Amino acid sequence: MIALGCLVGLVACGDVEVVNAPAEAPPRSQGQVAAPGEGESGGGEPEVVDARPPPMHQPIPLWENGRPGEMVDAATAREQGYVVVDLGEEWTPYLFTTRGNAAEAETPNAYRATYLALARGEFPNDHHGERARGDKYLELYGIMPTLGLLRQRMRHTSSLECVASLDVEPLRTFEGFIAYENRDSGRNFVRTVRILENQVGEIVRNQRVEAPEAIDAARLSDRDARRYAEWQRTMPRFRAIRAAQQRLECEGYYEGKGEYVSGGLDWPTHEALAEFERRHRIYGWGFLGRETLDMLRRSPLEGDQEAVVRVLTERAMHAAGVIEDGSIGERQFRGEDGAQHEVPNLEGQIRSNVIEAFGLQSAESTLAFLEQLGELAPEAEHLVAIRAPQLPEYYDGNMDLSVEIDRGDVWYEFPYDDAGQERAQPAERRPRLTIFTTYRGQRIPLSRIGTTIGGWRSEQIEGRTWWKYKNSPPGPVIWHQIVAAPVWLPPESTPHRELLSRVPRGRGAEAYRVNYHEVGPSYASAYGLVAAYHIRYREDADGTLRFGPDEGIRTHGSVDYMSIMRRHSHGCHRLHNHMAVRLMSFVLAHRPHVRVGQQALGFRRELEHEGHTYQMALDRGGYVFQLAQPIHVEVLEGRVRGERETPIEFPLPRWDSTYGAYMLPDGGAVAISRTGGMRAVPVPVPDGGVPMIVAPAFDGGVRPAMPVAPVLPTAPVTPTATVPR
Repeated sequence: MIALGCLVGLVACGDVEVVNAPAEAPPRSQGQVAAPGEGESGGGEPEVVDARPPPMHQPIPLWENGRPGEMVDAATAREQGYVVVDLGEEWTPYLFTTRGNAAEAETPNAYRATYLALARGEFPNDHHGERARGDKYLELYGIMPTLGLLRQRMRHTSSLECVASLDVEPLRTFEGFIAYENRDSGRNFVRTVRILENQVGEIVRNQRVEAPEAIDAARLSDRDARRYAEWQRTMPRFRAIRAAQQRLECEGYYEGKGEYVSGGLDWPTHEALAEFERRHRIYGWGFLGRETLDMLRRSPLEGDQEAVVRVLTERAMHAAGVIEDGSIGERQFRGEDGAQHEVPNLEGQIRSNVIEAFGLQSAESTLAFLEQLGELAPEAEHLVAIRAPQLPEYYDGNMDLSVEIDRGDVWYEFPYDDAGQERAQPAERRPRLTIFTTYRGQRIPLSRIGTTIGGWRSEQIEGRTWWKYKNSPPGPVIWHQIVAAPVWLPPESTPHRELLSRVPRGRGAEAYRVNYHEVGPSYASAYGLVAAYHIRYREDADGTLRFGPDEGIRTHGSVDYMSIMRRHSHGCHRLHNHMAVRLMSFVLAHRPHVRVGQQALGFRRELEHEGHTYQMALDRGGYVFQLAQPIHVEVLEGRVRGERETPIEFPLPRWDSTYGAYMLPDGGAVAISRTGGMRAVPVPVPDGGVPMIVAPAFDGGVRPAMPVAPVLPTAPVTPTATVPR
């Protein structure tokens, strides 16, 4: 791994550095002749020129049309129009490497071994392995599977005899959407189908036709016409579920999930679909629709083929140090020649080059490519070259990068009405992060990535749960460090229960243990696989930046992949883990930086819960990359909607379903307006009970800008649930 950082273009180190490169070309052997002018001047025999090409520093094969061909020099591959890709089992994104080039001293990265083990499909004998064993397929969580693991999966899929009998036609013809509802809905649906089948079967017998499709609807009574129409609407749904179940069962997705109801989207089928989605990096809920249906319509081997294409494309993008993925639409920039040029979709071009180079046009050829690789030993590189896309002229070793985060539609209003029901707060414009480069006076967008902003979240204050608006403050900030496999240190006020997770049954007497996945490092941690810290700053007259305090806001990866662009965070800007890794790797590829390395910690906390004491110990933090030149980030105001234009700064009580009111700590009840104003209301009498106290008196009703002093916690309030996610 010594030379890979520079070979794959993931560090801002200029030309490629090569391990063990000879200092100069070897001397000519006897019989070779010197180049013109190299011998003595004057007469004599003419000297013969040595026309042999200079020796390669690091020869690697160039793959074309599914086969390795001529050898090219990895040291000059970029100048020749190639990109060097590592196919080995030791590959990780640059964030999890231990050095950038051969000249750097190795800086151990504590999470690297875990990343590699999980990427190979291994389950370490610790909490990382236990979590991964349950999640099973980790690409959706940012851990890219190795080619060895993908080959193992393809071999297994190709051995499944049941694949030949699968009928995907009901999935191809189904155009609806089927969501999981509850544990009884699948069984109830199948019961309805059986009733309709009996009713339609009677119509078939009465009309003396061979099949329901041959029924003459014009001859039906109104009642039978309704039954027949309902049968026609229901059967495509039933057949699609049953076809999906047959495929899921064939591939083993029901293992450990219990018996399923044939034709009904029950709990085991919902869980099997969710596992299927994780395997194929589909952002879904375990339902039948959209991308999930599209993948189910493909053969199992075609699904594995797509995984190989995705993984190799991602490796090649990291190797080339590019991020343009077509997400910005059709945009142009003015080149040095004065003409307008398109900002290219380099991901699309690299994907095409990967398919052509390795011969991945079909599932069969993809498996053949994997088999050609032979033994893929751990702890070994497998460097090859493929043709690279032409990079736009704005590319450089030190690009002038900046980031803009559009908060989209922002609602500061209290989101619940007088009955505790959620108010509609539609967001047509979702939050997005855009990375730019500045070239020849133009700010050129390169990629736009879905993200999150803060919103109303639960918070523990003095032993009670409140609503609190978690803001993502607009304005300029900087990223001056990027942390791989970051760690969150919970404050003293964090409730101990929130730092514990339940022990699976049969694992000991204690019901809980420390939840190290929450604090990290872990792909499932509060900050995901990588985080950039938002720091306020001021700039002196001479351009010196003065850093302000850390306000707890991050741009970071997230395992909660369905929350991106759909729900709110605790104030941070979440990205899908693999996109966060891609973005931060791109930044490090094009900005000078220093490896600070692993943060040393001595964090200890005793957690007490239900009569047991648990020891939390964190000896290491994340792996820090310090940017020599910070990245400027502008968080835009977005489009503030509703009646309130600023965040509500104080906490508000939650709805108490027992009383049917917003209850305060002293037993009083209030009504809450959209803008956060509270007014006293009579305390409702719960079923079978009496009011605890009479509602307190107020001196003016609505107070939209401050909490009601007699009933809210006294200042200062120290929140206890402060995970800044």
